Amino acid sequence: MNFSVENLFSFYLFIPLVFALLFVVARYIRLRKNICGKVFEFKNGSFRISACFWSRTFFRFICGICVVLALAGISFGTDSVPVQKNGKAVSLVFDISYSMEAKDAPGGISRLQAVSSYASELLDRMNGCAVSAVLAKGDGIIAVPLTEDFQSVRSLIENLSPLLMTSEGTSLGNGIKSALSSFPEQSSAASFIWLFTDCEETDNSLQSSLSECLKSGIPVVIIGFGSERESEIFAGDGITKVKTALRSGSVEKMILSLKEKFVSSKRNNSAPSVVYIDASEMGSAAAILKMLDLNGSLPSVSYEIQSTQRYGLFISFAILFFLASIFFGELDIAGGKKKLISSVSMASLVFLFTGCSPRFNDGIKILEGKLDWSKQDYQNAVGDFFETASNAQSRGDFLVEQYAVFGLGSTYLMQGETDAALKRFSKIYENSSDKIKFAILYNFGIIAHRNGDYKAATDFFKKAILIDSTSINAKINLELSLRENSERSRESAQELVPLSENKEEQNIQNALYSIIREDERQQWKNMQKDSERTSRDY
Repeated sequence: MNFSVENLFSFYLFIPLVFALLFVVARYIRLRKNICGKVFEFKNGSFRISACFWSRTFFRFICGICVVLALAGISFGTDSVPVQKNGKAVSLVFDISYSMEAKDAPGGISRLQAVSSYASELLDRMNGCAVSAVLAKGDGIIAVPLTEDFQSVRSLIENLSPLLMTSEGTSLGNGIKSALSSFPEQSSAASFIWLFTDCEETDNSLQSSLSECLKSGIPVVIIGFGSERESEIFAGDGITKVKTALRSGSVEKMILSLKEKFVSSKRNNSAPSVVYIDASEMGSAAAILKMLDLNGSLPSVSYEIQSTQRYGLFISFAILFFLASIFFGELDIAGGKKKLISSVSMASLVFLFTGCSPRFNDGIKILEGKLDWSKQDYQNAVGDFFETASNAQSRGDFLVEQYAVFGLGSTYLMQGETDAALKRFSKIYENSSDKIKFAILYNFGIIAHRNGDYKAATDFFKKAILIDSTSINAKINLELSLRENSERSRESAQELVPLSENKEEQNIQNALYSIIREDERQQWKNMQKDSERTSRDY
């Protein structure tokens, strides 16, 4: 079970909670001693007051504990969360152990030579995709960081050899971890890891690394090279002979155990996956490229395995115990059936009207996305807003959908995905409320200002102010856009200023210029004559 606590400092709230409990109990005991002669003379008075006090105090104390646990942000269990991505990024992990030099690949070539040829063919069909390269030996080395320049990756692929690294043993797990670290945090691109190997490892770290990839929502494709039949090769010392073969069976068992751990039957098609593909199979390369969906026009949706937040559960328990404190605290055991029926009816009505409707749950999800957005955790914010928008769209709740889509567009804007943000804003602008329209126009103005289109930014901020004239930020941005637009117009006017206003002025200027030029020429001649006299005198 994945158990985590987000806010450990919240547990300090147990201290005032315990002090409050002690204070209430001490106060009750003191009051009981002072008024026992007047109150407890009634029949069953002592029992009724004690029962009401202790039941009310107990349930409210448990309610306070549940509130503290909710504030602590306790998470346990896992769930797959949808995250919308734009662009693709692939990390190529190469096993360069000595076992990869066995010449049992199709055509009698070595496994490394087959890897080199296979990876080169894949690169030829990965235009528009960012690629990194990792060597899975030792601690795992990122040989080529994430780049769209395939030339450096090709150069590495053409020279794959065990001699590139002196570390002993094959650590496929460390290679996967290095590939995972090659992707930037909060990246808006969909990430993939392709492992080229014969499935032989020495430290048994592959399964734990694959688990980390699944938690991060990154699919892994393990591409097997070699033959299932064992063959002999020389070890790294060049003397010892060892047997090697393609160990696909162990990898397939590992994948099955990971699926049982992370993928439930309800989410079989949504969770990130680990896939094994034999490179010698017909159409294997096409199947790998199909997973990338490079020709897809729409942004892709990936799923991340995340711990399930349980604050909603603790809040529900807190409400339940608080209502129980009211019910048992006011219950008159000797007062007959009328008060009992009244109390039960009131509690039932409260439960009826405080039930968690789908809209309420979506509102909580939007609040989560807003909190993630404010913490600059844009990846989780995208997941929250996207999930809420999908749920609202499926049940036809346009009000919730427009708030979720607006949050999604705002998050894309902060990630620099301007085109994706504009598409989201334009989708809901026409039928949205004035509050959403104002925010969309405001963001349109920000985008136009960033692009240097100050005139369009001015128009957007003007429209936003017409909707909400009290927005100080919109007025400030309007003033800045007007100033930038006027300065740009002034610079353009200076560049296009004509030499003269009319022909008459031009003639006068030409005449003055001729007189000045003639006068300067005469002065120069006089200086030449004076210079000649001086030289003769000398």
